[in-house]
Amino acid sequence: MPFRPLKSYTAIDIAPDGQAQSDTFDAPHDTAAARRAQFAAEGVLLQLWREARLVGAWRRTGPRTFEPEAF
Repeated sequence: MPFRPLKSYTAIDIAPDGQAQSDTFDAPHDTAAARRAQFAAEGVLLQLWREARLVGAWRRTGPRTFEPEAF
């Protein structure tokens, strides 16, 4: 399996009261980063960034489930 260099991501986790927490981590690709960010999220909205690019945004629909947000 070829080596994939890790990319740096920032997840912005937004609570119901509007407070935001950020988490910076490395992942091999966008899908792995999205899974990790959603698993760790505690708020109601989640954004995932790679450098200055918005990779995805999700709204919580259940205790461990998210639906994509339009952006």
